[in-house]
Amino acid sequence: MATSDATPGVDPIAAAISAVIDPLIANEKVIAAGYAERTRLLAELDRLGHDPRIIAGLCGDPVESGHNDPDTGAHGPAWDDEELARRCMAAEAAGALRLKASTAGIMVFNAVRLTDQLPQFHQALGRGSITWGHALKMLDLTDGVPEEILPAFEAKVLPAAEKLTSTQFVRVAGRILERMHPVPLQTRADAGFITRRLVLRPDADGMAWLNAYLKAEDAQAIYDRLSRIATTLDTDASTPGADPASTGPTSTGPTGCGPTGSATARTKDQRRADAYRDLLLDGVGPAGLGHGIRGTVHLTVPALTLLGRSDEPAILEGYGPIDPEAARRIAGTATSWSRILTHPETGCRLSMGREQYAPPADMRRYLDARDQTCQGIGCTRRATLSEIDHTRPWNTGGPTDVDNLVKLCKSCHRLKHQSSFTTNQGPGGALTWTTPAGKTYTSAPTHTDPTTYDPAPYPVSGDSPPPGATTPAASPTHLGGTTPEASVPSPPGPPPF
Repeated sequence: MATSDATPGVDPIAAAISAVIDPLIANEKVIAAGYAERTRLLAELDRLGHDPRIIAGLCGDPVESGHNDPDTGAHGPAWDDEELARRCMAAEAAGALRLKASTAGIMVFNAVRLTDQLPQFHQALGRGSITWGHALKMLDLTDGVPEEILPAFEAKVLPAAEKLTSTQFVRVAGRILERMHPVPLQTRADAGFITRRLVLRPDADGMAWLNAYLKAEDAQAIYDRLSRIATTLDTDASTPGADPASTGPTSTGPTGCGPTGSATARTKDQRRADAYRDLLLDGVGPAGLGHGIRGTVHLTVPALTLLGRSDEPAILEGYGPIDPEAARRIAGTATSWSRILTHPETGCRLSMGREQYAPPADMRRYLDARDQTCQGIGCTRRATLSEIDHTRPWNTGGPTDVDNLVKLCKSCHRLKHQSSFTTNQGPGGALTWTTPAGKTYTSAPTHTDPTTYDPAPYPVSGDSPPPGATTPAASPTHLGGTTPEASVPSPPGPPPF
């Protein structure tokens, strides 16, 4: 007679699912508790930054921070003790968590807010009765809210956070806050309008997000207008970079809106995005605002890619790799070229020794091409928007040459000079930072050591160049219309200087 392994009175389906769901629930509580502990530690790091003994230890070398240092003098007024400590603690956290210093600074600030101003939510996070998503929504919701109403507001909305999803919670809590807020909505709206801004966020696959922080009615009206325009557009029109006259089976991408592939109808989302792009690139605002003005991009294109003999991606400054076809299209509109990376015959100066403090123009262009971004801890500000620092200070004998120069944004530059952070430059511009905590972090330029970051060479189509052959000199391009700037570096490896 056959027997059953099922336990009497237990639903086997429910038991099988519960065997996974129960540990998942427990895991979510562990994750929430981990976020609560990280928040506590970040808040403790902030408290260290207010300790007079710690602050005294964060001050930099008097020689390098002195007024006789040309680097320091170029930065303007020095940070006060409180600001210096805040910057140092943010940089320490950035190195430990592998974040940008600005991101780490926001995390420290929010950690203090959560532990000091919203202790009930911090405790609930530690218990696992709410998620990190709920805590983030609460932080966003209470940003700028007068502290005197926070305890009552927190107590009123916490039960909702423990029952609802984070999205449902913020809607309910927002309505409650509106009734409790002591500042009229009009006053808050006027203050919010001052903070309007535009944010560019790179994404994967050669794409990016362009987000605008606007008044709600303006944002809604813009979206509605784009939607109305999208309904009037031909669904099979070509898009970025394609010649309308040549629209055909090979003029658009897989989605019908790219430079390659078969032509297919665009979705309304695609048409809305295309209208947004076209209006911003070509539209003219009131009183002619924007007339004749085109955006500028900086592009580094490998020579073999430009010649169609390699699929190595081009590098768009401030973003990263973009597809070879887009790079060729942008470079193809160039009307003039000026070198960034050159061969020895061109005479680009790699060192001025102690001859002069300020590097010449060709050396500055070389540093832009080498470093790509600021070489601060976790910093991604573009090199062309950053300053040049002598790793070994000029006033202590540091030479003006590429092995002693590095690109640092104004904040990282000032941190290096005014705090007890120290730097040491290795081959190819690799910059090692030592923090007040004794931790070391190395920030290497994008192409300094390809064997470390990507040992596999990019495939090259067609015949390989003969041994010892050189590629065209690297050059930035100023275009007459869209004004992108392109450069063509030598193949991977040390530049041929």
